[in-house]
Amino acid sequence: MGLCKRKEVKKQYTMKELTHNAKIAVLKILNDIVNADNIVKDVEVDYMNEIARSFELADNYMVEVNNLVTLQALAIVRTLSTDLKEEIAQMMGKMIIINKDINYNEVKLYNAVCESCNIERNFNIEDYPPEITISGAYVNLK
Repeated sequence: MGLCKRKEVKKQYTMKELTHNAKIAVLKILNDIVNADNIVKDVEVDYMNEIARSFELADNYMVEVNNLVTLQALAIVRTLSTDLKEEIAQMMGKMIIINKDINYNEVKLYNAVCESCNIERNFNIEDYPPEITISGAYVNLK
């Protein structure tokens, strides 16, 4: 239990090491995932706001997010440490499943971000509980 608590404290500390621009870049990537299925759910917006609060950003952070080009966001994330990129991948994974649905387009973005930013991960549907639905091109695989 002590080890889990220590890891959690480290996670909060390392994300606080992000520059303002890196925080906006992370939120840009997460926002792209949110919009990938053309359906924005309240739970996704709530998660974005939760992350923004943890980053100690102003309430109007979305203005900066919307003004950042995705390629710029990827270039910023690419320069981060391996540990920070791993945490960002975990945040992307949570964003994909937070609405209880794994969408094909969201997963494509997850994998593209990982490839572009040299994050050694791939989204694996089998890592998630069976009660989560699958939508998009995956539906045709059954």
